[in-house]
Amino acid sequence: MPQTTPPPQTLRARKLQRRSMETIGQILTAAVAVIERIGVHNLTIDLVAAEAGISKGGVLHHFPTKTALVAAAMRQDLETLLMEIDETAGTAVNFASALAQLARRVALEEGGVSPAFLVAAAEIPEASAVLANLFGTLVERADKDGKAGSIDSTLVLFASYGILISLGMKSFQPSPEQLAALFEKLDAFAAGA
Repeated sequence: MPQTTPPPQTLRARKLQRRSMETIGQILTAAVAVIERIGVHNLTIDLVAAEAGISKGGVLHHFPTKTALVAAAMRQDLETLLMEIDETAGTAVNFASALAQLARRVALEEGGVSPAFLVAAAEIPEASAVLANLFGTLVERADKDGKAGSIDSTLVLFASYGILISLGMKSFQPSPEQLAALFEKLDAFAAGA
């Protein structure tokens, strides 16, 4: 039987696909905003739809459950973080240094890891799996850091992660000077790793 090639995608199909991706992006951005503002327990599809400026049915078309929406929002947020690490790694001395630089930025600009996402990861298994996959990816990359010892890169990863979680949970509230000194030491360790 001769193989048939699929017909080329029509302009209309490409436009619909692009619009669908844009809608998904709007929904996920809105979900993150709502989660940050009121927490994962108070998140509703109606609130996300209102925030995104689309119908509830439009949200449900792409994300049939609140759990699917939360997991997808976390996945998008963490994939963005991985892209930022990759971009930083291109100009950094090594992977450990890239991690330290990104951790400094997240600490200073965002105040650490979002407590709302930590709660989601603790209480929603699908969200927990997303976070576990991210951390597994980071540990794997640290292990493969040829410019630095994998143990040193892993130490920087855990130190960065601990700082960001502690800042986000408000259990660690250093002065700006203390935070700068902490990251200077972490940067120096990472660069020398």
